[in-house]
Amino acid sequence: MASYVIVAMLIWLLMLVLTVTVLVLVIRALLRMNREPSLSMRPEAGGNPPFSGDGPISVARHRALVALLAGAVVLVAGLVLNDVFSRNMALIAALTPGLAASAVMAVIALPFPDVPTRQGGGVRVASLQSREPWTYAKRYVLMQPLLTAGLLIAYLGFTIATASPDDYGLMRNIALTGPNGESQGSAGPYPGAYYAVPLIVVTCVLVVLACLALWRIAHAPSSPDPRYGEEDKAWRVLLTRFTVFLSAGSMLTYAVGVLVVAGTATVRVGINYGSLSPAYADDVYPTLGNAQIVMGGVVAVVACIYLIMACVAVVRLWTGTNRGSRR
Repeated sequence: MASYVIVAMLIWLLMLVLTVTVLVLVIRALLRMNREPSLSMRPEAGGNPPFSGDGPISVARHRALVALLAGAVVLVAGLVLNDVFSRNMALIAALTPGLAASAVMAVIALPFPDVPTRQGGGVRVASLQSREPWTYAKRYVLMQPLLTAGLLIAYLGFTIATASPDDYGLMRNIALTGPNGESQGSAGPYPGAYYAVPLIVVTCVLVVLACLALWRIAHAPSSPDPRYGEEDKAWRVLLTRFTVFLSAGSMLTYAVGVLVVAGTATVRVGINYGSLSPAYADDVYPTLGNAQIVMGGVVAVVACIYLIMACVAVVRLWTGTNRGSRR
């Protein structure tokens, strides 16, 4: 029993170090992002953002609306199906947010239509500038979906390794084992393999679709009209940020759910719903569970920041035209 407790605590300490490392990296990226002069979205002195209300910005707006609508449809459909198939033990509900975010990424990753051009204006030229995702966001920003996906999968790997079967034989509980290996109780729901494996699949799908969306944003055809140059850059920067923040924020939200659900079940099993002394096994189960819950609260703050910034990025596709246009 002592060796199991030691291993569990060491694993948790490694998870804690990984979480802190990821949070430091993502917060540093957020602080540095708007300091890049080449990617600044602030209006010039005495002027407005370079949005005309037509051309590339209209295409980006339409794509963002369709993507959000697709995500909303998947979200509602998933919640309805979860109620219809109530025996799934909330598995559909758990997968629905990730599937909704994946639907948004999938729509953004679709080919963009040709950009309309203004009438007149002389000779039309095509830009020969190489465009890649890191043209519109620094690499330390683009890597954040990968970092958060790695963090989430690490959490899920930990819960898979510590889960136990419930009364139905499904790996969705955590059990308390006595000194002689006998079971002294279990608690759930716990994100064992029943929940964790599908969540890992959804996480991988979301990351792949986010990467495809970033590639599509960078490589979508630009307008041959040189007067659209600044606007073309602006919508790509905003949609890149929206894609990064929404995908990373969604996965951080999942990490919050995993930490809080796992922590709550761990606390309950440690005291057997209050029937055991908290001093059992040096209080390791309640301590580990409460530590997970606290860390979940910290990650929740960062997740909220990411989701808010995703909303801000997509809203700015419209707010740049409120006080006139540049033609």
